[in-house]
Amino acid sequence: MSKTSIYDIKTELEIFLRNSDVLTISERGVTTSQDTGTFTAAATHTLAVNPTLAKNVRNVKVDGNDLIFGVQYSVNYSSGVITFVLAQTGAYIIDYDQGSKDAIYFDFPQAYLKLNDFPRIGFDIISGATSEFGIGAETSQSEYIISIVCYFETSDDAEKAIAKMRGLLLDNKKNFYYIPFLTVTNMGPLLVTPFGQNKIFQRNQDIMVKFVFEQ
Repeated sequence: MSKTSIYDIKTELEIFLRNSDVLTISERGVTTSQDTGTFTAAATHTLAVNPTLAKNVRNVKVDGNDLIFGVQYSVNYSSGVITFVLAQTGAYIIDYDQGSKDAIYFDFPQAYLKLNDFPRIGFDIISGATSEFGIGAETSQSEYIISIVCYFETSDDAEKAIAKMRGLLLDNKKNFYYIPFLTVTNMGPLLVTPFGQNKIFQRNQDIMVKFVFEQ
């Protein structure tokens, strides 16, 4: 049983939110691209775009089958390389988003952001706890609370985004790889933020990541 990086947890959630289109492609400032071709016992694939521009891999299909992230492939966004657990053979289609910027990040907005820097979704781990599990203390169990905040110019758009995101999280609570299980917890109030000359509304939805076992 390996160690679980909080970076991997946050990256997986970031990619999930980007793939789920809580913000549209236009709102994020990205475009969707597609790599196609034929693999012959390929162990890896490098996206046909500068890795600094690759924001999220939406789907990897080989020989007509959708591959499962974590189980059958992983993505290194620093290098733009997809690594397969087993070598792949057959026609492939890889869908991904690219752009020089995005609007969904695993951090919270900086104070200097202007009105045209929104809408935006930011999140981070706001608390975590690790305890010993089982006899002999050979295994540790961790739980993390993540706060996801939606920032929009209108209160209606903020409410709609939170509602959509909450539904997606409830539907996918066991469908992650680095996140064994997540549960939707507290929701914060609708607030007016200092961003964009006090014209941005925000609301947060918290989730708890549970059952992260490590040795």
